[in-house]
Amino acid sequence: MVIWFYADLYWIINFIMNLFLLYVTAYMRQKQFRGIRWIIISAVFAIISFIITYIGNYRLGKIYLPISLVEIILIVWLAYEHESLRVFFKDFMSFIASAVFTAGALLMFTGIVNTDFSMIFLLLSILMLFILFRFIRFSILKQNLSRKSMMCATVIHHGRKQQIKVLYDTGNHLVSPYSGEPVVIISRGLSESLEVERGANPLLIPYHSIGGDGLLKAYRLEFLLLSDGSVRKNFLAAVSEDICTEKEIQMILNI
Repeated sequence: MVIWFYADLYWIINFIMNLFLLYVTAYMRQKQFRGIRWIIISAVFAIISFIITYIGNYRLGKIYLPISLVEIILIVWLAYEHESLRVFFKDFMSFIASAVFTAGALLMFTGIVNTDFSMIFLLLSILMLFILFRFIRFSILKQNLSRKSMMCATVIHHGRKQQIKVLYDTGNHLVSPYSGEPVVIISRGLSESLEVERGANPLLIPYHSIGGDGLLKAYRLEFLLLSDGSVRKNFLAAVSEDICTEKEIQMILNI
């Protein structure tokens, strides 16, 4: 029996699947988007997969699976930045889980449409994966932007210590008209938790926004330690009733 091996189709399928799995894993693990690196890695390892598969039918025998496992390890290792072996192991397992789920989904799809693997099925798969690429790419970029503008912090006031999430907002130009110093904005909930109004006279800070103008009551907070190591002491914080649409944000910093 003659077995035809279409090298070009095999390379295309592996390239698409490698790139797709790198996108999915990055989305699951909240990794930084590395488009050019992922394309190169996917293309190179698609060639390696072709060589392994072609030679494996003749000489590799039982070591075919270990070699394929090493290939996946190298893909994950080269594609992402790993702070430790534990992080790498989680990335690796996420990649494997994504591969298993994707393979199962494709098999289920072929069973539903009751068709053999063909050029039409390949084109449809490429189209669907391309749509997923676009969606996942924008999701990753959004995550990266959110990670860059948000961070954790520790605020201490009146002997009270609380872990919060802060947001860097380049649009926050609120400053004190009396001293010219920047003013951060805190939520009503954080103000009550730290009892910032207890025994303190407020400083009225005028603000201007799309929704209108007005005055915000500002108080001095004692200490703020950001996760990047920077510290703020004795700084002004204005209390807002509706600081952000996302409830986990308790403070908006003035850059």
